[in-house]
Amino acid sequence: MATENESAAAPGRERNQRMARLLRHEVGDLLQSVYSTVAVLMERLPADMKLERRLVTDLKSRAELCKGELDAVVELVSQQDQTPDRVDLVAVLSAVLPQVQRRFPALALSFPARSPVLVLAEPRTLNAALWLLLVAMGQAAQKKVEIGIEVANNHAECRVERDGYAATPEQLAWLSQPFATTQHALFGLGLALVQRAVRAGGEVLASNREDGGVSVRIRIPVSASA
Repeated sequence: MATENESAAAPGRERNQRMARLLRHEVGDLLQSVYSTVAVLMERLPADMKLERRLVTDLKSRAELCKGELDAVVELVSQQDQTPDRVDLVAVLSAVLPQVQRRFPALALSFPARSPVLVLAEPRTLNAALWLLLVAMGQAAQKKVEIGIEVANNHAECRVERDGYAATPEQLAWLSQPFATTQHALFGLGLALVQRAVRAGGEVLASNREDGGVSVRIRIPVSASA
């Protein structure tokens, strides 16, 4: 049964959810126009206009990033209960990494090949969370981002590490307060979404590395039938 405080907060929460969905719809229409424009320009721009083509490609990347951020905000605001399902963590990462590599072509992304790892998580949320988290790590990395997966004690641990500068205490606090600030928002949204995706028996830990950079460890229950 809902408490008195929860009942009082319900109207405001529902209003925020409606506003978030409306914003996603309106911005979605705008982004679709951007995608169409980019497609036309890329078809008509001569191959030797490298600067112009690079600017148009960057516009598309920024539009995709905007959509990812907006979807993450809607997902967090809606707070709809979703039943965890079996999902291949390796397949999710393998699908996300090429997108991140295209955005940061000079970045060294390391993810050793391995067999599937079936875990219990919310598939859509986990996909969006890892994409946002990896983009945030790529933006802050100096040269490289390393990803590894280990399985032990009925859990899979996905480790994402980057070089570069350390995270601030404020950034690390986003595990519990994803909207505390707008600085480096992707890091907070990514951590908050990961935490939500693995909330059924999982956990997310973020810390600074001794030799510089940041390490994020995501522990997710392994599927019983894996």
